[in-house]
Amino acid sequence: MFKFTLPDIGEGVTEGEIIKWAINEGDVVKKEQDMVEIMTDKVNINIPSPVEGKVNRILFKEGQVVKVGEVIIEIDDGSADGNEKPENKENKEMPPKEAESAKEDGGEKKMMNDDQNKRVLASPTIRRIAKDRGIDLDAITPTGPNGRVTLEDLDNAEREMKKNQESPAGHGVKEAPVPPAATRSMEPQNPAESQKMQEPKPTKEEPKNGNAPQEPSGQPSQPEETANAIEGDQVFELHGLRRLIFEKMSKSKQIMPHFMVAETIDISKLSKTMSDMREKGTKVTLTSFFVKAVSVALTEFPKFNAHYDEANRRYILRKNINMGVAIDTPAGLTVAVVKNAIDKSVVQISAEISELAKSARENRLTLSDVQDSTFTISNVGSIGGLISTPIINYPEVAILAVHRSTKKGSNYEAGDDNTIISLSCDHRLIDGADAARFIVKVKSYLEDPISFLIR
Repeated sequence: MFKFTLPDIGEGVTEGEIIKWAINEGDVVKKEQDMVEIMTDKVNINIPSPVEGKVNRILFKEGQVVKVGEVIIEIDDGSADGNEKPENKENKEMPPKEAESAKEDGGEKKMMNDDQNKRVLASPTIRRIAKDRGIDLDAITPTGPNGRVTLEDLDNAEREMKKNQESPAGHGVKEAPVPPAATRSMEPQNPAESQKMQEPKPTKEEPKNGNAPQEPSGQPSQPEETANAIEGDQVFELHGLRRLIFEKMSKSKQIMPHFMVAETIDISKLSKTMSDMREKGTKVTLTSFFVKAVSVALTEFPKFNAHYDEANRRYILRKNINMGVAIDTPAGLTVAVVKNAIDKSVVQISAEISELAKSARENRLTLSDVQDSTFTISNVGSIGGLISTPIINYPEVAILAVHRSTKKGSNYEAGDDNTIISLSCDHRLIDGADAARFIVKVKSYLEDPISFLIR
């Protein structure tokens, strides 16, 4: 019996919600056949079966939350050992001479036939995770049985990639040293803020019998009653993307003391620039100009391009400028990422945002599309609203909101175009004066597009 556990897909993901099972108990599943869709706090991912066999038991229902490492399904693949992995099964199926040879040198000798020499040995799940993380399997030295790539191999490769990315800074951003937690005090002035505002994580009870599905992690098994619900009311359960938004926004507001500054921007020159580009056959979005302008401003204000390291109570000023763009989808708000925006033109940025938005609405975003943002922009102007206070996309330290455009004066048929932008910041790191200087710099760029388009 093969017991499949929720794999560690990296990026700090510790749990996932079962969105949809593609198979049922009693079905025969083929190797590499998609069996379940999992939603993490990063993105949805379809997980294929690493073995072929009959589905014996599904331990979690749709809508339940699973911790990484928990068994979610049991598949009768013909093996006797309930903890046997597919790699061990392959070992048993080897001819005696090859199996004996594989044990030489402490089991470290890799057994590969001609076809395997051309292709790294890895399960479908490992390949999917490696693709999402942007890891080249051919560059990894496998440590698993028979030369297979393991999750630990991926983790080691990812750490090496991050070390390389954290080499001396570029793009005009001065590298800021990050002292160890023990040598830097981040004590807030208000003693109440020194407490960690994390929600308690109740432990999950094991099922009392082998057939009962496990309760979702971090959730009570049965609420005693629904508060203030009367006959005719509808109860809205938090599942999927809405649950993730609930948890992330709660954490951001609990941990980070927000403050907001706003500015009015004359975008008449920007509007004319966009019009001129359209006449020449190049269509770009307003958001792409904001992404580019803010990216340039971040090279001068690196403190705004940072992440809060809660475990060590410190901030890490990021070398790369990766712009998160909030996208409104039928399922809720999600943030896709334009990597290294400072190196791209507004035309490239516009095309990338359009593709990301399409993928988000079609539920096709990958982990690479949503990870590593360092600053976020939310453009709600096309919908409405004069001004808002956006909530910081934790663990970032600032977020910019763009609002609807109007005309100056009482006569809306004449005058220059205007819009309001608002900036929310983590007050523990960023002072009001710094926020004002940053938003004024962004304003100056947007009111004179040539000043940042040539950067």
